[in-house]
Amino acid sequence: MSFFEEEEEQPYAEEVTEEGPAGRAGRGGRKRKPPAQSPLARVLIILIAVIVLVLVTSLGIKSCLDKRKVSEFREYFDAVGQVVSDSDEVGRQMSEMFQKPDEQVRASMEGRMAEFQAASDEILERAKDINPPDRFKSENEWFVASMQIRSRGIRGLQPALLNAIEARDNQVGAAQVAHEMLILLTSDVAYDEFFYQPAQRVLKDEGVTDPEIKVPQAKFLQDPALASQQTAVTVLERLKGGAAEVTGLHGVALTSVKLVPSGQELTMDGVNETSASDSVTIEVVIENQGEFTETDVLVSLSLSAPGRPAPQKVDGRMPTIAPGELKPIELSGLGAEAGSMYLLRVEVGPVMGEVFVENNVGEYQISFS
Repeated sequence: MSFFEEEEEQPYAEEVTEEGPAGRAGRGGRKRKPPAQSPLARVLIILIAVIVLVLVTSLGIKSCLDKRKVSEFREYFDAVGQVVSDSDEVGRQMSEMFQKPDEQVRASMEGRMAEFQAASDEILERAKDINPPDRFKSENEWFVASMQIRSRGIRGLQPALLNAIEARDNQVGAAQVAHEMLILLTSDVAYDEFFYQPAQRVLKDEGVTDPEIKVPQAKFLQDPALASQQTAVTVLERLKGGAAEVTGLHGVALTSVKLVPSGQELTMDGVNETSASDSVTIEVVIENQGEFTETDVLVSLSLSAPGRPAPQKVDGRMPTIAPGELKPIELSGLGAEAGSMYLLRVEVGPVMGEVFVENNVGEYQISFS
């Protein structure tokens, strides 16, 4: 048999054997086995596959939970917003009634107050029926409490008003009316301090940036001056017919805004550049341009920036300011980050009987570095 014939008899699929001394494949040599994976390598591959599966599953679950959380938060604040809006409307109508008191208002006072009370009680029940997300349980208690304060304030205001109208001494009756009005004003403070601001912080901590999810703001008394005894006296006098119209001029104006302690005066033209700080103090100068001494004048600051869910707010009150007097008030507590552009809105008053309010507000662009 020739050499080539011998080679043809070799099986086609025969495994390669180890080479002999001459470098050729020895027919009688040991067969070489393919390399096998070690047990450790197989374990590592399985472990990596499990980790990848867990990560993918976790991300999917987290995405679903995030969507559910956002949807739950949106539904909650929509429900709160509707309650607050309806309650604020009651306050708006009531404030308007007291700001324009006349004989017609006096004749319908008892019936209107009963309507306000019934509406407020119904709104309170709706507030109690709202089921908050677990993350807002404690904040929701203050939301309900603020609605309870409003209902309580209206319930006490009705007899106080009716008694004050019948009483001879306006000062005595006004003191009780102002007390009940102050309770109503307290509802706004409680809502802002213990619900609005804490809820904003929760949303920030939860990383919720959806622009459709907003904590609703609230304002029951349109004019906080209604909670002062002096204003209550004026209301009673007009209800009794002693002063059907406002006699004389009432009005305050915003004259200047400065940064403290630098003394830098802000301008509404262009951008004001200054240094960032954890606590920014603002000095607001008010002028009484009317003919009466004004008391308990509200001064409000609002600092907002693009990309932030809601503005920072600080309120203060000037106890008294005489006609023609220029008087400063300092407010602090606003924070500013370096490298950010902010819009500062300053508002003073309005006071009871004020008609011209165009000079009560100023807006200032500030760049903090």
